[in-house]
Amino acid sequence: MLVDVKTQVKLLVQQVVEAYLKEKMDPKKDTPITILLGYHSSDPITVLEAVTQLVDTYNVTWLITKEWLPLQEKMKGLSCVLLEEMSDEDLGTLIDQSSVLVIPQASYGLLSKLALTVDDETAAWVAIQYQLKGKPIVIANNGVEPNVYQQIHAPQTVQERIQSYIRRIQMDQVKWVPLSKLVNTVDEQYAAYLDKQSLVLAKHVERAFQEGLKEIEIPQKSRVTPSAIDLAKELKIQFKPIDSSKGGTL
Repeated sequence: MLVDVKTQVKLLVQQVVEAYLKEKMDPKKDTPITILLGYHSSDPITVLEAVTQLVDTYNVTWLITKEWLPLQEKMKGLSCVLLEEMSDEDLGTLIDQSSVLVIPQASYGLLSKLALTVDDETAAWVAIQYQLKGKPIVIANNGVEPNVYQQIHAPQTVQERIQSYIRRIQMDQVKWVPLSKLVNTVDEQYAAYLDKQSLVLAKHVERAFQEGLKEIEIPQKSRVTPSAIDLAKELKIQFKPIDSSKGGTL
């Protein structure tokens, strides 16, 4: 059945309005997050398929090592950068502009390094920087969490050591979840990140003064103590509210 021009225009306008409202109602749409692929996977296709939904929801930057380069065409999103070619300054900028770090494939090395705050490899250093900036980290435990046969056969001391590392990073607010729950956990952590209220104390203002700062960037929902406000006035330091939804540091 033919549709007249007036009806076509009406339908087109309706589609544009619906798309606009959908984007406005979904605050995650413009949110930058980073997916770090820095460790070997025995099933990389499954790993990529598990995070595909994140590409549809967030502005994703893929931070990958050379091992993952053959699969680069499957990595849709904002951009894809090679970890080995990034300078510390470039990595710092990426971290500052990103709200959440997602690691869909981990390793025993990463687990232990995060638990002990060891940054002797670039991927671990990146993750630790997210921690220090108070930004959420979500890690899939596939291939690292001991399976039933490993639990049966592995020495108890080895199992206890792995579990102690897992408990340690969980205490540090790193989310350690099955790959199947990764996407939902990222959504939950992003929502919690937006609601987080950082507490700014006088000692933080004093530290900023020692570092020669003229302003302190703080999330819009931050709580600043009266003593911190008074000291900031005395030391002529300004508080600069930032939008955490766009990757600002908490």
